[in-house]
Amino acid sequence: MYGNQRLGNQKGQSIVETALILPIIILILTGIIDFGLLFNHYLVITNASREAAREAAVGTGDAELHIMVSNMTSSLDQARVTTTIYPAETLRKKGDEVTVTIEFDNMLLTPVISSIIPNPVHLTSRTVMRVE
Repeated sequence: MYGNQRLGNQKGQSIVETALILPIIILILTGIIDFGLLFNHYLVITNASREAAREAAVGTGDAELHIMVSNMTSSLDQARVTTTIYPAETLRKKGDEVTVTIEFDNMLLTPVISSIIPNPVHLTSRTVMRVE
C-alpha cells in the first residue's frame, strides 16, 4: 500500500514540472517562429532590391520597377512595403549610380516577444548599382 501512494506522488510531481516548463517551451517556439518570419521577410526585400537595382541599371523605367517589386514582394503586406528609386528614371545617365531602397515594417506575432523588441521591426534593404 505504501508503494502505490508513493507512485501517485510522483505523478503529481511530473504534472507540476510540466506546468512550470511548458510556458517557457511555448515562448521559445513562438520566438523561433517570429524570428523565422522576420528573416524570411528580410530575404524577400533584399532579393527584390537587388533585382530592381539590376533592372534599373540596364534601363528599365521606374513604373515597371515598382510593378516588379510589388510582384516580388507579393507574400508581404503591400501596405507596409515602401520602394524608393534614386535618381529618377529621367535623371539616370550611363556611369552614374542608381539606388533602390525597399523598406518593410514587420509585425511580430508573439506579444511577449514584442514587449522585448520594438514592434513593428523596421527592415530596410538598399542596393546600389552603376547604370550601364
